[in-house]
Amino acid sequence: MKNMVISPKLVRALPPEVGTWFRRWAEFMYQHVEFGLPESKIHGMGHCERVLLYALMLGVEEFAGDEKALEVLAHAAVFHDSRREEEGRDTGHGARAAEYYEGYCKEHPELVYRPEAACVMRYHDRNDQLGEAAITEAFGHDASLVCALYRVFKDADALDRWRLGPRALNLNYLRTDRAAALAGFSRKMVALTTV
Repeated sequence: MKNMVISPKLVRALPPEVGTWFRRWAEFMYQHVEFGLPESKIHGMGHCERVLLYALMLGVEEFAGDEKALEVLAHAAVFHDSRREEEGRDTGHGARAAEYYEGYCKEHPELVYRPEAACVMRYHDRNDQLGEAAITEAFGHDASLVCALYRVFKDADALDRWRLGPRALNLNYLRTDRAAALAGFSRKMVALTTV
């Protein structure tokens, strides 16, 4: 198994609930998820590992005690960029990742398929209005929770924009105050975990 980019020492310093979920899903990703751009330093496993961390940190606060919500965020994080074909915009990679995820779950029924995770990743590369409209149509009365998961996930993905340069993250585009509060932490994580 490839070594994780976040050191064991940093993982041990995480709040216990975040650390437990993080270790489980980061190990799962490195052992089971295949990436279209496996050597990518921009959209590869290192990026997804950090997004997983941010999503769990945000999710533990936002969805306190809701293990299904954390599982949805974890599934979305480890699969979301797995089907990229190029480093640029690559619109549609979210839909390809959602299809890969669904197929993976069918072949490996021990991983419980979460339609919320598929929807979050399907629209993570689209604008919020389109994503939330699709979620509302797909989930009806449960749409408010799935939209909240979508916003948290998109913020987690955005928090890793520091890897693109010192001005790549515009805090005004973050959807939640909790994400804005993690911007300094995410900047340090990128500095510590990218080569």
